[in-house]
Amino acid sequence: MQFFVSRISSRFSLRQVAKELGIHHALVYRASQGLIKEDFILRNGNEYVLNHKEKQSELAYFEYLRVKKFFSFKRNKTLELFSKEVIDKFPDDYFSFLLFGSTVDSLKPRDVDILLIVQRTKDIEYVEKFLLNVSRKYTLKFHILVVSFESVEKMFLNRDEKNVMNEVLNRHLIFYGSELFYRLLLKGRR
Repeated sequence: MQFFVSRISSRFSLRQVAKELGIHHALVYRASQGLIKEDFILRNGNEYVLNHKEKQSELAYFEYLRVKKFFSFKRNKTLELFSKEVIDKFPDDYFSFLLFGSTVDSLKPRDVDILLIVQRTKDIEYVEKFLLNVSRKYTLKFHILVVSFESVEKMFLNRDEKNVMNEVLNRHLIFYGSELFYRLLLKGRR
């Protein structure tokens, strides 16, 4: 499941999944049958895709497992401290906080791409300053982006357009607000 959650909009054959995970095709086939039966993944011919339109709570749990695994590596401890500080000190509880881009799967990324999604457009400037102040305490080179719910929905509507939200779908870790992220995806990708 974590494989499909990590690539929300991508379609895969079971052979591709087996190859990428480095496990036998028969194991992937058996595991996929339960996921199909429970509507976690959808089958379209020989391709499979994550069913992001249902079970947001369960998908949020798989996102949590991915983040937990990411932070278990020593090289990610500084980023873990940063994320905890942002989550603990952020003045609002209704937001989504993500890591995206090369940092998700690269051992030596150029910078750390951070995305924070807030409810109101008028709060963007304040949130950018907040994140900048927190990031100054850390040795990592951050690239910070703050967008509103409205902007996220518009970007999701434009599936074929190259934008940050379409990039995030297939290279992300959600540190906070997974269920909210999936609800925004649902609204934008009707």
